[in-house]
Amino acid sequence: MLLFVLIFLNTNVFADTCNQIPKKGSKNFIIGYGSLMEKESRTRTNKNAKNVKPILIKNFQREWGQRSTRYKITFLTISKKVGSSVNAVYYPLSVEGILKLDKRERGYCRSKVKAEELDFFNKKVQTKNKNFWVYAAKKDNILNPDEKHPIVQSYVDIFLNGCFQIQDKFKINNFANLCVKTTKGWSSKWVNDRVHARRPFLISNFYRIDSLLSKNFSYYFDNKIE
Repeated sequence: MLLFVLIFLNTNVFADTCNQIPKKGSKNFIIGYGSLMEKESRTRTNKNAKNVKPILIKNFQREWGQRSTRYKITFLTISKKVGSSVNAVYYPLSVEGILKLDKRERGYCRSKVKAEELDFFNKKVQTKNKNFWVYAAKKDNILNPDEKHPIVQSYVDIFLNGCFQIQDKFKINNFANLCVKTTKGWSSKWVNDRVHARRPFLISNFYRIDSLLSKNFSYYFDNKIE
């Protein structure tokens, strides 16, 4: 599940521009930084969403801070923070595809990102007459992980597998590490809900994911297994 929260000084800055329908004939791109980073998760909703490229969103901060009360999980969000940046992906999508994705992200607000806040990993990309969209949470506050709403490994695996996919495809050596470093709110309130938690061989890139996370978090292998 992709979650985008764009909040500045605890105010929903996109409250009046939520889910605008793109003009007919316009060129539109979705920016994904959570589950939409991974090909399998992304194409589950939009089968043609295969042509992704890396991007940096300037003046935004990714963090664990959006809760699902139904499933008792804390997901990733993104918030406005001057001087910060978040690595992500972007890909073209038709208006029909966007409206379909809106249903998947129906709890969120699809909003435009300004051209000056986009960095295409130092490559020149024409942004004129193009719309770049992200999904912003409608809530006005960020709630960090706790015992009842932990980070769950199955979601982390999707996120970081997507990061490794982009790293390998575009030969950006530190892309997956950047995913971790530009994400705030990591917490020991984190459970390992992998189907085979002690033998995770069916998880794509499990060894790379575990190696990366254990280097960054001393408690990683002590996370509770559910």
